[in-house]
Amino acid sequence: MISVLVVNRNKRDLLDECLCSIDAALATTPAEVIVIDNASSDGSAAIVRERCPRAQLVELPENQGFAPAIVRGTILARGDWLALVNNDAQLEPDSLALMLAAGESDPRVGIVTLQVRFASAPDRINTAGLEIDKLGITYDRLAGRPVREGGGAGPIEVFGASACVALYRLDMLRKIGGFDPEFFAYAEDADVSWRARMAGWRCLYEPRAIAYHHGSATLGEGSARKYELVGRNRVRLIAKNATTGQLLRWGWAMALYDLSYVLFVALTERTFAPGRGRIAGLRQWRSARTAGRSGRRPVQLAGAAGWLHALRMRSAYRAAS
Repeated sequence: MISVLVVNRNKRDLLDECLCSIDAALATTPAEVIVIDNASSDGSAAIVRERCPRAQLVELPENQGFAPAIVRGTILARGDWLALVNNDAQLEPDSLALMLAAGESDPRVGIVTLQVRFASAPDRINTAGLEIDKLGITYDRLAGRPVREGGGAGPIEVFGASACVALYRLDMLRKIGGFDPEFFAYAEDADVSWRARMAGWRCLYEPRAIAYHHGSATLGEGSARKYELVGRNRVRLIAKNATTGQLLRWGWAMALYDLSYVLFVALTERTFAPGRGRIAGLRQWRSARTAGRSGRRPVQLAGAAGWLHALRMRSAYRAAS
């Protein structure tokens, strides 16, 4: 059985569309639906009760963040697989069935991702899995590319998955320690993907499974809050998962990349939010390093050109927003 988890905050209309697509996707797949609502004030809970009365609805009294809400949902889940579906995403009817088949094809598969397209530009790919390079830069595979470039006859292996829509083996999540609530939002999926890879699990990309994503609907693309969280969590991601050897060899390039990025955003958008986030992350470096110690080991990462992919991804998001 699949446990479908939706985390929501103040996105009533998008949540309505999301739940309708989930209902269609579960027509032939045994599943339970869990909705964690992060203190919405727009009537989102009423939509859940109306559109998906079978869902287990948890209404939190305050916004605890995306990652902590996933932790709550993971505890409640009774299935063998946990399907995360963003409240701003919609599924094609056969998507979950295709992802489940890919996951069940090998007991070493811990994560399954799919082809996510921009809802505002459905001919363009939002993500086809995650990659992380030697500088710790995370980027969406094929972001902005035509959908024909993300096709294929069956699953292929990738590094990891965006939590926008992804399927996780619950046994794997429990063995690696699950999602890290300290991320709050952003990069928590990269952290899980990296830790899963270090623990020997595989991630498959199923190109025939399709979803559509509005993207950053909750905090907004380019908002100061998003910049701060992404900056802080980039530092936490590296502190937890990069080996000492990786830091010794590539640390100078990581620092150069971050300095360049902070200056670029400061000059083009007149905000130091990415820098504030990174400073906050550095203050938590020691605790994050300790948190990742037990599972840290070398794995193959992409070449040190992730900044180019990150620029393309940024352009693709801006064009679709």
